[in-house]
Amino acid sequence: MIVNFAALSAAFLGLCTLFLTGAAIPSNVTLAARQSGTFTNPLNQQRGADPCMRFINGRYFLTSTQNTNIQMRSATTVEGLKTATPKVLNFDFWAPEFWFLDGTWYIYYAVAGNGDDNTHRLHVLRGGTNANDPSAGTYTYVNSLIPSNFNQWAVDGSILQVGSQRYLIFSGLETSSPWTQCTYIIQMTSPTNITGNAVPISCPTLSWEVAATPVQEGPEAITINGVTHIVYSASHCSTDDYALGMLTLTTGANPIVASSWTKGPNPVFTKNVNAGVYGPGHHFMFQKGSNWYFAYHGKSAPGQGCGDLRTTRVQPFSISGTNPIFPAAIATGVAISEPV
Repeated sequence: MIVNFAALSAAFLGLCTLFLTGAAIPSNVTLAARQSGTFTNPLNQQRGADPCMRFINGRYFLTSTQNTNIQMRSATTVEGLKTATPKVLNFDFWAPEFWFLDGTWYIYYAVAGNGDDNTHRLHVLRGGTNANDPSAGTYTYVNSLIPSNFNQWAVDGSILQVGSQRYLIFSGLETSSPWTQCTYIIQMTSPTNITGNAVPISCPTLSWEVAATPVQEGPEAITINGVTHIVYSASHCSTDDYALGMLTLTTGANPIVASSWTKGPNPVFTKNVNAGVYGPGHHFMFQKGSNWYFAYHGKSAPGQGCGDLRTTRVQPFSISGTNPIFPAAIATGVAISEPV
């Protein structure tokens, strides 16, 4: 996969997935050593943060934050992603999120000028038109996605579709003292253009959202039986208490109005000390057939911070009514059935 990308240097943020807690270990997860037809977590040994993963026409595609480039791996099984040869985009930015919109692939990302983290802004690349392979074709830079009222720190851009209208959702700096990131939304007129003002629809206020510093980031949308949710990562990624929370859109309400969204009082996916999983977060969900799975990053020991020791993990989740139901985080090395 090749990128024709001019004039941008520096670092990159924010990928994709979805996850929650409160359920027993699913029946298709065993504690046996991995056998044929199963996979084990993690899918990588380092640089597995902020994963974006999709199943497309018989193959899985995966990206995660590499810091120095974007790498996309592809395989016919989840286990096969561990040894797949990556296609490399040789630029320095965080957490690519790849979307097939209106017949074309796009990558949304954040980049910082001159390596200065404080200058992160959102941008978009346009890729090929092969619906079955996001790594095919040449990616070219289109433009920045900087709202007219919000020319400041912004990361983790993702797509929300409500009816026929598309929105960009992202994590943006609300205040720098204390450092506070909120969830923002802005209307899109095309996959590469935004219009109007960015609006904060939710900010971190609950005890599980403010570990180290108040943070909401990595927003990802899912619509289930007509009800739309945004699942986001809460608290600072350096903490063991990084977790997922969920916002729910009132049916028929305007997504750009903050009062249209209701925040769940408790996290939906958290660390599992008994399983040796710390700071799980920054998720992306995908389907194979009628079954749902989510990729996320986690750490295997306390105190490992936000760096390269975060690894990519995958687990199934279920649907109940209009809600996603996510299991407890599973330990690494546990055999999980390959998606069917």
